Amino acid sequence: MSVQPSSMLRIMFIVGATVDGAIAASWFLIASGVQIPNILNGYVGAGSDYQLAMYVAAMFMMGWASLLVWGAIRPLERRGLLLITSAFLILSVVFELMFYGDTLGGGGLAFGVAKRIVLSSAAIAVYVYSSRHEKSTLNT
Repeated sequence: MSVQPSSMLRIMFIVGATVDGAIAASWFLIASGVQIPNILNGYVGAGSDYQLAMYVAAMFMMGWASLLVWGAIRPLERRGLLLITSAFLILSVVFELMFYGDTLGGGGLAFGVAKRIVLSSAAIAVYVYSSRHEKSTLNT
């Protein structure tokens, strides 16, 4: 019994949209002045500059969550969004480790990096599975 690629893609899109929506909500809280750790790396910032940065980041994250919801509507046709998402997740890990590893450090950073690597790997795996399944159905 094989799982339909469209179902796996839809689930991955929904997971991504849910995670991004939760991140955006937490960033909106930070932007409003609530002193909570950043969900991605455990950083606790302060000041109006940090709040403004979190507000702008939250707006972009909500936009990306909306894009992933849009992908879930027609998952086979829009599966390329998962590759783009995965690339940005990996880039965020690379840049965070290169430029902010000393500043952030600790368990929050390690947990955030692990989350992004797992989500990125899952997105790539689902994309590859759906591509291979599509090719095998075309050949039969």
